[in-house]
Amino acid sequence: MIETVSNFTELEGHVKTCKLPFKEAVIDYYRVLGERLGFTVRKDSSVIKNGLAFGKFSLVWVEPNTVFCLEFGAFEEIFKHLWRVLEHQPDKAVFLLSSGSQCKPDAVEKIIRNSPITAGLKDKVIVLDVSEKKVVYP
Repeated sequence: MIETVSNFTELEGHVKTCKLPFKEAVIDYYRVLGERLGFTVRKDSSVIKNGLAFGKFSLVWVEPNTVFCLEFGAFEEIFKHLWRVLEHQPDKAVFLLSSGSQCKPDAVEKIIRNSPITAGLKDKVIVLDVSEKKVVYP
């Protein structure tokens, strides 16, 4: 899975050619990639459990059960994404972050690695720094 979602050369090419703003281009790349792989893809998919709405994932590959969380804003926003992942319990969660934003990929990696609350996510999470083009976790 890591190899599938971390083709930064292909991502960069898509961002340059699709004429969308950077954030939207990143999500669009993973939408196109999922469709190319034959997955059912849903953008801005709501997370509802037990009648409660927990917000939306940026993108979901229905099969395999993979969610994408894009956050380029304030660091505190990552906790919303983590909570959604904990509630939804996908097979994989890909965090698309930028070291150029306030929500630093290295800080998110430390939360996932060190917090007892996220202990169950350690084998399910991939953290990518899409601006530095690197896999931060695992």
